[in-house]
Amino acid sequence: METATSSLSRLFARLIAERKIELPPMPGTAAEVMNLCQQETTDAAKLSAVIHSDQTIASNVLRVANSAAYAGQVPCASLQQAVSRLGLQLITEIAMAVSVRGRMFANAECAELLAALWKHSVLTGFFTKEIARARRRNVEIAFLCGLLHDVGKAVLVNSVDRVLGKNRLELPVSELLSALDEQHVAAGALLAKEWKLPEQVDEAIQCHHAYASAKRFGDMAMTVNLADSLAHLTAPTLLQEAPSEEQIRGHEVLVGLNLYPDQVEALLRLRERALAVTEGMQ
Repeated sequence: METATSSLSRLFARLIAERKIELPPMPGTAAEVMNLCQQETTDAAKLSAVIHSDQTIASNVLRVANSAAYAGQVPCASLQQAVSRLGLQLITEIAMAVSVRGRMFANAECAELLAALWKHSVLTGFFTKEIARARRRNVEIAFLCGLLHDVGKAVLVNSVDRVLGKNRLELPVSELLSALDEQHVAAGALLAKEWKLPEQVDEAIQCHHAYASAKRFGDMAMTVNLADSLAHLTAPTLLQEAPSEEQIRGHEVLVGLNLYPDQVEALLRLRERALAVTEGMQ
């Protein structure tokens, strides 16, 4: 007998295969910010001008820049001041996060689940960047790889109303979560193509659970896999069972990433900082 979980999963799979799953367009500001962050000639004035074009995003970027995680003694009164204080890379990350959250994580009907997904996504982005930093690797795209690793789950959650109609209220959360687990990678891959995301982000979305299958960016897939575990440890949710600290210390990717015990301990000590950053982006 087919369960509700397998039924919903099969329905999601069919819609994905037929490319009938609802894919929102990338926010215009996010596309411009992502384009700018990949250009060597980008400066604070260019980035500020792009963010200024969307007042909702501009006000939210300033709010995050003035949050407890980033604030200095004097509040930032302008975007250029925020860029000067926090740096181009960090403001780019904040702008991307604010843009994506408004587009993908704002469905009031599924607010609680999307809030948990968002918190986990930001935490994973934080730890992905910190692992890359610990390994002395390029951190510029690391945050985005972690932030968007589970974006397929948001795509599917935002499609539940249309897929299930009036029956959605009868579906237990546990069964929805199982279907999301089974189909979120495929949904995320569709969105990556629709948004024309950088190849490294696309592969992180597709391979963060199966990093051995990564063709070009295996290091990043392993990095996101470890960051995902650190995020679940830092803020446990219904999305997945949280690992223990000992499981993190014995994680299977540590050898592949050439991370030493002292580096792992340093990552574990960053959990309070990670939560502060995430709170600022709520």
